[in-house]
Amino acid sequence: MRAFIARGLAPVAGEDWDRDTVLGMLRSNRARHAGNPHTQENVRVALAAAGEIADTVDLPAADIATVLLAAGGCIGTAALLRPMTGQTVAEILQFAAVELDDRAKDGEPS
Repeated sequence: MRAFIARGLAPVAGEDWDRDTVLGMLRSNRARHAGNPHTQENVRVALAAAGEIADTVDLPAADIATVLLAAGGCIGTAALLRPMTGQTVAEILQFAAVELDDRAKDGEPS
């Protein structure tokens, strides 16, 4: 945690994770860096991704948002500890999807 804070990151420990708190932090960051070209490009890509995901997945937007928040936090932390390519990030998320689907098929409650 200290390493993240030293890098200017505000980590949220698993036991403290709260959807609304994390969303608030992200909205604040986005607003604070709105003039940054990197942020502007990320927002543009995120808007396109949000539209594509919402059009593809038959779930309420709020549920999709919660999953993306958790996945982003998990993979973001892993990427800070071990640099990853986009391909690696995609593979990890897709393998996690397979794992969760297998658990669902084995009768584990969702």
